[in-house]
Amino acid sequence: MLKDILVHVDGSDSTERRLEAATLLAERSEAHLVGLYVNSIEDTVPYRDLYAIKEVMQYIAEQNAVEQAAAEAIFRRATVGGAINAEWRVVQGLIDRTVVQHARTADLAVVGQNNPERPPIGTGANVPTMVPLSSGRPTLVVPYAGHIATIGKRVLVAWDGGREAARAVNDALPLLKTAERVTIVSVCGGTRVASGELPCADIAAHLARHDVNVDIRSEPRGDIQVADLLLSVASDLSADLLVMGAYGHSRMRELFLGGVTRAILDRMTLPVLMSH
Repeated sequence: MLKDILVHVDGSDSTERRLEAATLLAERSEAHLVGLYVNSIEDTVPYRDLYAIKEVMQYIAEQNAVEQAAAEAIFRRATVGGAINAEWRVVQGLIDRTVVQHARTADLAVVGQNNPERPPIGTGANVPTMVPLSSGRPTLVVPYAGHIATIGKRVLVAWDGGREAARAVNDALPLLKTAERVTIVSVCGGTRVASGELPCADIAAHLARHDVNVDIRSEPRGDIQVADLLLSVASDLSADLLVMGAYGHSRMRELFLGGVTRAILDRMTLPVLMSH
């Protein structure tokens, strides 16, 4: 069961979408919901002690206070009057590392897809990649656009038999058990699927033992990219959640993502639960 959910809240336009998803899950699971705001003056003025004059620092602090107040107001509106046990948390530090650290004490972290037209400042741009790869927790990445009316009713699971996919399925079990429909899709032509290490039938049988009703679907890759194929299948099924492994690794401040993971984060049209 999900008992602790962390949602990253900032001043971006996509914060409301994140909160829509987070509150839906918190209400369903009767979970404690933490809204995390990171005061990121380190990102704004990395060399403030040497170069920033007092007036500049004061202006930045005032702007941060305005953004923090606006973010808190959005969080309060999203959680007031409901059955959610909500906590507002403000900390200071580099955004990506701070969200990762706080995600490690939650059952699920909820973060937002980057808006290419309004990219986050500083390390905030790393959040949707850094948190799945470095937190050790499942991460729900929510699209920056659209409206989240439902989540986890019609779930599409991307399965290739790999370690990351297995981890994602296990982490998603609390949601899969309550889903109306779960479809596992394998993409023919991928090395893991073609080798037959663990076909969909086996993972479907495993989920059935957890009382999850599963459909199996196999898709030929052809000339289409795997990410586009997964998003197309999700659209065909009217899926409101995609579950998949996050492929890549993090070393110091450098992030290395697999091609499918990167493409999904760039072009996602529905919430994606990722595990590494």
